[in-house]
Amino acid sequence: MELPPKTNRYVVAALYQFVSVDDCAGWQAKLKEICRSRHLMGTLLIAPEGLNGTVAGRYDDINNFVQWLGTVTPFTGLEIKYALHDNAPFHRMKVRLKREIVTMGEPDIRPSEQAGNYVAPEDWNALISDPDVLVVDTRNHYETAIGQFRGATDPHTTTFREFPAWAKALAEKPEDERPRKIAMYCTGGIRCEKSTSYMKSIGFDEVYHLKGGILKYLEDIPQDSSLWDGECFVFDSRVSVDHALHQGSYQLCHACKMPLSEDEMRTAHYVPGISCPHCHDLTTDAQRQRFAERARQIELARQRGTQHIGAKATRPKPPKNVQKDPQENPQENPGER
Repeated sequence: MELPPKTNRYVVAALYQFVSVDDCAGWQAKLKEICRSRHLMGTLLIAPEGLNGTVAGRYDDINNFVQWLGTVTPFTGLEIKYALHDNAPFHRMKVRLKREIVTMGEPDIRPSEQAGNYVAPEDWNALISDPDVLVVDTRNHYETAIGQFRGATDPHTTTFREFPAWAKALAEKPEDERPRKIAMYCTGGIRCEKSTSYMKSIGFDEVYHLKGGILKYLEDIPQDSSLWDGECFVFDSRVSVDHALHQGSYQLCHACKMPLSEDEMRTAHYVPGISCPHCHDLTTDAQRQRFAERARQIELARQRGTQHIGAKATRPKPPKNVQKDPQENPQENPGER
């Protein structure tokens, strides 16, 4: 994706590349220095398998940073998506060393050496309409609950770490029950790079994935030709986007972090900032009292024109009633897109 026209708004660059990195600590130091010199904020993860992250800054600073990455580093094939913000979305810069840039628990998988076949959005409908193709949604349950491609299989994972167990169970089925072709998709493409590589490593030969993920499909394919149903969960303050990539109808429960439909927000169990139908029966009275006090303090800060530290909880994170993965949130830890 090309950098948008020059603007005075903040530019956010979400980027990743699977590529072999030998001196991770050395590149960590270089990335810290270039980000500091360009006044960039956000999070970058670097691991032997590549680079993943989200950074924000002024137009010229982002442009210089991306040009530097593309010329003097191993990261010359970065996948980059840009967005514009009126205000600075991040307030510090972190460059972290990790075993994986997207946490599957399989650090020896190398998507840069073996991965599935890319399928362009304009070719995706034909592929997933083939009855011999198993369509797999590699996202987690709180994402799949609000939208999927028609006929997709949901592995019902709570974190990406659970995906290998589901894949192994599929591989262990009798030969006549195993799918011959598999088509996989995720939000922006990074999880499918890893999941298709893993599928090939356990014996599946014909594995495909949607290039650019759901977001690129929604951008390129007209709604009247689309096989996408529902909205797409996104890891930022919008919570979800509709087919036109406008902010969707879902809001976040700030107690458990589950996305809530308009119907769920009309139920008796929904109290803003305190509880929702997903977590009402899973929290104690003491927890709900604590959530209520946090909501009150956030509102008081809003009235004063300041930001309460609890307001940071408005950024989507994995639901609190499931196992957390430290790289789930690409705004704070850009592990999943």
